[in-house]
Amino acid sequence: MNANHFKFTNTNIKNLPIPKKRTYYYDTVEPKLSLQITPNGAKSFYIRQRVLGHDTRVKLGESPTMTVEEARIAAVTNRKKMNDGENPNVTKRQYKQDTLLQQLYDDFITDRERYLAQKTILDYKRIWNSKLCKLGRKHLKEITGDMLRELHRQISVKNGNYIANHFIKLISTMFNYAIKEERFDGRNPALSVKLNKVEARVRYLEHNELKRFMETVYAYEDDLVRDIVLMLIFTGARKSNVFEMKWEDIDMSAKIWKIPQTKTDENVTIALAEEAMKVLYQRQSSAQSDWIFYSPTSKSGHVVDIKKSWAIILRRANITNFRIHDLRHTLGTYLIANGADAFMVKRALTHKSLQSTQVYVNLGVEHLRDKLNDTINKMIQISKK
Repeated sequence: MNANHFKFTNTNIKNLPIPKKRTYYYDTVEPKLSLQITPNGAKSFYIRQRVLGHDTRVKLGESPTMTVEEARIAAVTNRKKMNDGENPNVTKRQYKQDTLLQQLYDDFITDRERYLAQKTILDYKRIWNSKLCKLGRKHLKEITGDMLRELHRQISVKNGNYIANHFIKLISTMFNYAIKEERFDGRNPALSVKLNKVEARVRYLEHNELKRFMETVYAYEDDLVRDIVLMLIFTGARKSNVFEMKWEDIDMSAKIWKIPQTKTDENVTIALAEEAMKVLYQRQSSAQSDWIFYSPTSKSGHVVDIKKSWAIILRRANITNFRIHDLRHTLGTYLIANGADAFMVKRALTHKSLQSTQVYVNLGVEHLRDKLNDTINKMIQISKK
């Protein structure tokens, strides 16, 4: 029998391991009952079946607040409704003008978490909790374009154009969700807000900066931090993926890294350069854990933050306005400068589309000068033949 199909009990559900990606289990007593476990450890009961020709999935409750016995009863009740052509989602969450925005947000997060990457859901929650939760007590009819325009203006002044846009985009996405699901027949108030013009930020290390940076990193006294930074720049991977690197995901002989789940919610495989392999060989000789960047003081078991060390490295290298994420920009820019095309950079940086990669095509002055010198020298050589 499939390992994901078994008789649910409160005990065996409690003891299920936390997975690396969203995982589903199915009850053999009530076949329509399933359990979803997310990488953050959240466990939720669902029932899924077709309603009037449409695949429908209804959340019943969260474990352990809802017991297995309660989940089975709820599954039977909802299954009968669905057999009669009733969609419990629509019935339960038909929004009216006096519905609280908090209700819309809660339903939106619950429904979308099974489709979106975990990082996206966490970003939505962070945005909501930092500013928008204050609007949660307002009715949908009170959320007007004027209100959102003023909120957008205030956040723009205090936190910047980029952040302000993200708040409005979340509100707009929530209302679009309710309208598309035919649970709200009103208008999306965020549509009347004109977003700030924001230019894509591509900060990378110029030649002189790169020299100082690499010298500082190689000389850094903390081997763990040094190796993390080197792995970041040699792979161009996102810091969360590097922090969570495990030996089981590395094929040392083939020199590839199988990243279990990226920002795009997909498993990807990337090639490892020789310099990255040197870091891994060195760490493998003294490995203490399944985690490559093991931390005995971290709850997760791996490093989760290097902010203090990062600030020290930048100060010693005399580099300003440079984030850890900009190491991705640096690798992408130098790849293009060294002759890689946009498709190669897209693959190397695990972008989902070429649109994200396109910004690296606009090279800096120094890289353009190098290419000009190289091209003109070749033209002169041809002219002398």
